Amino acid sequence: MLIPSLSSQTAGQLLNGHIVAGRSCWSVLKASGDGLRDYLQGQITQDITRLTPEQGIYTCLLTPQGKAVSELYICEGKGDELVMLTPTSVAVETVARLRRFSLGYQLRIGLVDEIGVFSLQGTHTGTALAGLDLPEPQDNWLACSRDAQGELLAILMLREPRGFWLVGRKQAIVEQLPSQLAEDQCEAMRIIRGLPRFGAEWDASLHPLNANLIEFDGVSFDKGCYVGQEVTSRMRWRGGIKKKLYRVQLPDTRHDTAPSLPCPVCSAHAIGEIRSLAFDADSQCFGIALLPIESVNEETPLHLENGESIRVIEPCHA
Repeated sequence: MLIPSLSSQTAGQLLNGHIVAGRSCWSVLKASGDGLRDYLQGQITQDITRLTPEQGIYTCLLTPQGKAVSELYICEGKGDELVMLTPTSVAVETVARLRRFSLGYQLRIGLVDEIGVFSLQGTHTGTALAGLDLPEPQDNWLACSRDAQGELLAILMLREPRGFWLVGRKQAIVEQLPSQLAEDQCEAMRIIRGLPRFGAEWDASLHPLNANLIEFDGVSFDKGCYVGQEVTSRMRWRGGIKKKLYRVQLPDTRHDTAPSLPCPVCSAHAIGEIRSLAFDADSQCFGIALLPIESVNEETPLHLENGESIRVIEPCHA
């Protein structure tokens, strides 16, 4: 697996201006129809009533056995539409799963290929938003704003430096923001900042609570029944969350000594796994690792198989 590296040029643009890059790893679904929110309330892990024009939600779609089908970012769109962002690798499966249980509802749910997701980051993102006639969203994670026509959506993803997702027609965004970075630069930033993605650092083999669903405010334990709720609640209340995804640093690792991924994490023996790595502009190595909560809390010394040390920075969180 190729380990992405943040270039010094990109670091300079983040500090002194802004960067824009397409995020082809995300796909856009649109959904509408009578009873849509009631239907989704029984399908997703988060409470749909928390969704407002100014605030999106993060959530997961589960099987009855509690296994993840996909993660979803949901925002209000134009009119009665909802805009849902899902990893491209599971987009078709996500649409099929949402349609499968919608009998009795008159819903329209589907992929919209001409609409894409773009990352806008840096200290001067406000200038770029103003050029797109987009008000700056509020300072909450997943706060939203729209242009006057309701065709372009901004979602706050990072507070410092400011980082947004832009959701709109691909051709229009490329024309208005033509200086596009290579997508691997955004992948490097994502990993350095500890933002896991379904299909990258975790998948259906890992329950979403072990993939920090709570830390990303993606689950409600009060809203009532939804598909997979029983398993999810049992894991929470019976102490089933034994591991989490953590943001880590490998202080001694350089480009020529970077391990192959996934890479075992050891104490006396292998207890966890590094799922992804990236280098910042100063050649420091950061990663996202699945580690036992108990070992982290007890500050157990951790290292790679070759003896290089690992520093746990924090749990991955919003």
